[in-house]
Amino acid sequence: TRVDAVRRSRRRVPAVAMRMRGKTMMMMMMTERAPMVSCHRRYRRECRAHASDDENARKPSLLDAVKENFFLIGVLGVLAVAGADSPVRDAATGALSSGNGNAEKYAISALFFIAGLGLDVNVLKSAALDVKLNAFIHGMIFIFPPAVIAACAPALIANEVFDERIVDGLFVMSCLPTTVGSGVAFTQTAGGNFSAALLNSMSSNLLGIFLTPFMIHAYLGVDSSIDPVVSSSKLFVGAFVPVIAGILLRQNAGVANAMSGAMKAPSKLLSDVILLGIIARTFVVAETSEAGVLDLDSTLRLVVFLLAFLVLHKGVIYASSSAIDSFTRQDRVAALYMGSHKTLAFGLPLIATTFQGNPDVAAYLLPLVVYHPIQILASSLLVPIFKAYVSKEEDGL
Repeated sequence: TRVDAVRRSRRRVPAVAMRMRGKTMMMMMMTERAPMVSCHRRYRRECRAHASDDENARKPSLLDAVKENFFLIGVLGVLAVAGADSPVRDAATGALSSGNGNAEKYAISALFFIAGLGLDVNVLKSAALDVKLNAFIHGMIFIFPPAVIAACAPALIANEVFDERIVDGLFVMSCLPTTVGSGVAFTQTAGGNFSAALLNSMSSNLLGIFLTPFMIHAYLGVDSSIDPVVSSSKLFVGAFVPVIAGILLRQNAGVANAMSGAMKAPSKLLSDVILLGIIARTFVVAETSEAGVLDLDSTLRLVVFLLAFLVLHKGVIYASSSAIDSFTRQDRVAALYMGSHKTLAFGLPLIATTFQGNPDVAAYLLPLVVYHPIQILASSLLVPIFKAYVSKEEDGL
């Protein structure tokens, strides 16, 4: 009937409409999905590209390794040239022996000025109040090492372990202040007392300008060529004044930002170049004269002795600082680094100025030049151990 036909048509219309609507929705979904798939593929490609970039960034290049170890490579190169009788050494001798010493004097002043620019005195106020910790670290810098070397010196000379000039150089090294930059950096990385490390670095180096020549003179005796008053006067003009000038200039906000940022790496490179120049002049000139000291056998014995000395020094610092209840683990880490380090950046110009014109200056420098890479390597290896040691105290263990 007509009524039934109408009813059947009404039922077909929604069904057809639903089929049409389903096709439309499917087409819309496919249309929308296309850019989503494209974006997803592009995202995966970008992720793979970034992962590749990160992997390449994590792989240090040969140039990065050279930059990181520039100074050590330079020292080894200088000693190799100085120890070998070759045309290269002859050419270097002629170049480094020219002039009347003014270039070296100005270079030393520049070295101290750069060191002053790198010293931030604004973090030292709280550290200055800890008199016990500062006195302890200074004692480990200026009292314990000279006492050990002075006690060992007669046996080292009597048993012909080292030449007497090398033994004198060991004592000279023991009288030097702590490092300016590396000890502070290691202390901070290991979670130690950064402000105490920086304070003792600054104060010991400024004190060493005056104290070290007097200690050396007391050991070498009145017959030595060292006049502590003259040496301190030279160091006051060539070292103390440039350091203070650098510190004062750093109080300018622009200079401070530059030395903490863009100028930090170039200033470090310039300091390394100056130090290498001083080492080259000292050893190359000495090895072409009768004052040569570079000998493989004695140098190896010196490495062993200095390694044993470093272990003893750090062991005494740890044992004695652990017996003081008021010291935290952060304090002990600062003492272990700052108390056992000896400065090459200040030590070389200090020795060069104090022993200016002395034919044995290379012998006085050799122990310090050998000790420097030993203390840096040992300090690097100890960072994770000290970091774990400090974290246990922070965790209440």
